[in-house]
Amino acid sequence: MSRRGHFFNIEIMRRSVLFFAALSLSLLLHSCNTERRLIEESALGYLDAMGNYRIKEAEAYATPETVEGTLRQIEKYIMPNLDSSFLRQNTPATIVIKDVSMTSDTTAEVSYTKTTPIQVQDGKLDMRKRGKEWKAYVKIQIPETLKIEHKVDTKALEEKYKGKLRKAREGEEPPASNRRKQ
Repeated sequence: MSRRGHFFNIEIMRRSVLFFAALSLSLLLHSCNTERRLIEESALGYLDAMGNYRIKEAEAYATPETVEGTLRQIEKYIMPNLDSSFLRQNTPATIVIKDVSMTSDTTAEVSYTKTTPIQVQDGKLDMRKRGKEWKAYVKIQIPETLKIEHKVDTKALEEKYKGKLRKAREGEEPPASNRRKQ
């Protein structure tokens, strides 16, 4: 083989290696961008649903642990106690995803801003990969006092005190039976 033929083979090999390296890098970047887009879409779906108090809709974007733990507790203990005027004042919520940080192949953290008519709130949301889908992962514990309050039949109390309980919740005069003697 001539010196020129040997040089030609080395040049082809070098170009092939560079081509495959560039191809691999572009596939890796595309894969990262695809994962980031999937995370953003799922996080936005979850945050929009939760920010606008659509708990059932949020379930589609949440891990099974989040649905069974956190979302069920919110439905059971928090949503029944929210005042409808507060809900009207605090919606609609708009969500802006600020950053997505991959913490591993199956976990990520999403930074976001939630804006409502009465507040602007920054937050972080943990995401977990389940199969090929990214899901919100949120674990909260509802305080025992809320669980106990929920067990009280507030409708019966409302009837008994003819609206005084509602007024007490709104910061007005508490029912006479609940006043402390001094």
